[in-house]
Amino acid sequence: MSLPTIVSFWHGPISWLEALSVRSFIRHGHRVEIYAYEPLEGLPEGAIIRDAAQILPRDQLVFYKGQGTPGVFSDRFRLCLLQQGKGLYSDLDVYCLRPFADLPHYVMGFETAISVNNAVLRIPPGAPLLDDLLGVFERRGRPLLEPHLPLGRRLEVAIRRVFGDPVAPEHMQFGATGPFALTHYVKQRGLLPQVLPAPVFYPIPYEGIPELMQPGSSIDAAIGPATLAVHIWRSQLTRRGRAGMPLPPVGSALHTLCQREGIALPSAPAAAS
Repeated sequence: MSLPTIVSFWHGPISWLEALSVRSFIRHGHRVEIYAYEPLEGLPEGAIIRDAAQILPRDQLVFYKGQGTPGVFSDRFRLCLLQQGKGLYSDLDVYCLRPFADLPHYVMGFETAISVNNAVLRIPPGAPLLDDLLGVFERRGRPLLEPHLPLGRRLEVAIRRVFGDPVAPEHMQFGATGPFALTHYVKQRGLLPQVLPAPVFYPIPYEGIPELMQPGSSIDAAIGPATLAVHIWRSQLTRRGRAGMPLPPVGSALHTLCQREGIALPSAPAAAS
């Protein structure tokens, strides 16, 4: 069984969620390489740290609307990793349930019936789709009407550009450089048949993630025979980066997963009375 190397990008402190993700992949036999600009403390044994500057210079690091998460930069970074054939990209809020064995050249999954997510992603180096997606990050020569944005946001960006605001990618709608762009260009390239069904990587919808922090919750009911992983949207736990990462309460689904993977939780909160 040949398993792909799992690659990812991280900037900032490592929380229990990232440690949980990394440990789950390592336990299932994957080599895990994390690209970062600074030393990372708290990663499970076996994870390999790589210098992110080998892929993109640090001075190109940007944050959502200037002070949010580096999610937009992460969207770009993963594409550059794929362009160089470094491995199969996974965000560090993805919990691996089974080895990612014998997957096709294109690896991506529906998060809903109409939206393709990029939390788990592999695109062959040199594929035109990579050029499409990287083009979204170009700061010059973009069309006035960004084709991958929802209509209302497309018009908003166009109006702002008419009045001189270039509207860089990190100042577009949340998700503009991720699922919106991926979904649009996958359709345009006729690649929808390559997209894996939602139960493979996204068996629990975005709206269902907060429930995993409730005592008595479990992921078991969502897991089917095709499920390889669960995307535990970090943004749902941190209000899109506006809040810190809370500890999972004792008895919650996420606390149980941490116990399963041997992730120590300092002073994990008890259930609310």
